[in-house]
Amino acid sequence: MTEKKEDLYEKLKRFAEKTENLIDDQFEKLKKSGVIDDIEKAIDKTGDFIENKIEEFKKSDIPDKVEEFVEKAEVKAGEVIKKAGDVGDKVSEKIEEVADEIKNRFKKKPGKTPENKTDFPEKI
Repeated sequence: MTEKKEDLYEKLKRFAEKTENLIDDQFEKLKKSGVIDDIEKAIDKTGDFIENKIEEFKKSDIPDKVEEFVEKAEVKAGEVIKKAGDVGDKVSEKIEEVADEIKNRFKKKPGKTPENKTDFPEKI
């Protein structure tokens, strides 16, 4: 390495060591002041609180109500699907009736039946 690079390397190394020492000193000060312990206690209390609320929720009737709601929703959905199927059948029957009626109209007029295809353009 050149002398300038070595000097720069040494300066960076000293800077990194000073930074590390500063961080260690600040951490020790925080530890001695009790801040770290307070943070750990707060985290433990928060965890306990959350665990208690989860247990309360499990013991409450809310999960049963949700399950009951889901069952009712499934029944209603089944009814709606059946009704939609019935409506689809009725619409299908009506379409068939209209198609038969149109077909019969064409049969009454000679030369215009779809079988003769005189009324339709030729395929390309």
